Amino acid sequence: MAQWDPETGKVRPRWEVSFSPWWVFAGSALAGIICAVLVFFTVLLGSDDPNPTEGTLVSSGIALLGLIVGVFIIVGPALAWGLGFLLRGNANTNVHILAFAGLGLAVGFMLGNLVGAGPVIAPAAGVGAGVARWLINSQARI
Repeated sequence: MAQWDPETGKVRPRWEVSFSPWWVFAGSALAGIICAVLVFFTVLLGSDDPNPTEGTLVSSGIALLGLIVGVFIIVGPALAWGLGFLLRGNANTNVHILAFAGLGLAVGFMLGNLVGAGPVIAPAAGVGAGVARWLINSQARI
């Protein structure tokens, strides 16, 4: 899984699957939106309050959803590039999707604990990252 680089005279690893920077950004934004929607419905449907749409849920919930999408847009492309670098020799889409879901789960748990919602945000981040990777798969350069 390497190719000869005539400019440097060395063998360098070849990326089996790659995306343009636009699709990396779009995938990160899509993952953030999916995660935010899942967190919203988890909080809304999992609330014990008979009237969960009153008061602070709506105002703080919208801020939290914006924060989730913002974090995905800021942190997502760097993490996606890093994971893509680690998986550069593997062309199996299923492995990539599972790896992105696992990375989303781990990072979602770590960053979610900063706001005290790690167990809620982690599964949503994992699902969001995995589904977003699956959705942009048609744009991959193999």
